[in-house]
Amino acid sequence: MSSIINKKYSPPDITKDLISAHIQQKLIEDNFDWIKSFVKDGKLIGGGKIKPKGCKNNYEIVFEYDPNKKGRKENIFVIDKLIKFGKVPHLYNNHSLCLYHPSDLSPYIQFNFVDVIPWISKWLVTYELWLKYGVWLDKEVKH
Repeated sequence: MSSIINKKYSPPDITKDLISAHIQQKLIEDNFDWIKSFVKDGKLIGGGKIKPKGCKNNYEIVFEYDPNKKGRKENIFVIDKLIKFGKVPHLYNNHSLCLYHPSDLSPYIQFNFVDVIPWISKWLVTYELWLKYGVWLDKEVKH
């Protein structure tokens, strides 16, 4: 009998964080009306259009935040055919935005994805200034 039960029911993986993405979604909904998001399989997925103060252009942003992932938990992308991704500084190999250096974060304090959202605007403003002047006008770590 117990083998039948085990085949039909498997307990949830209690080591997996299924709440953080929902908390971050609520914080984003409350503070950033330009973002629409949903949670699927414990990941927060979303995006929207933004024109930061100081930018000429509107940009479409998409992201995925996975609180269960080791290391960098988010991937944030700018969807824009005009961006020459091979030449733009401060992008990871998958063309997601490099918004901070991992050593800038505390290993002891939980990282909140919602805190990254304003950094997207900062990256976009710096990107447009880079287009104009050819220099990344923000602190940086070469990679």
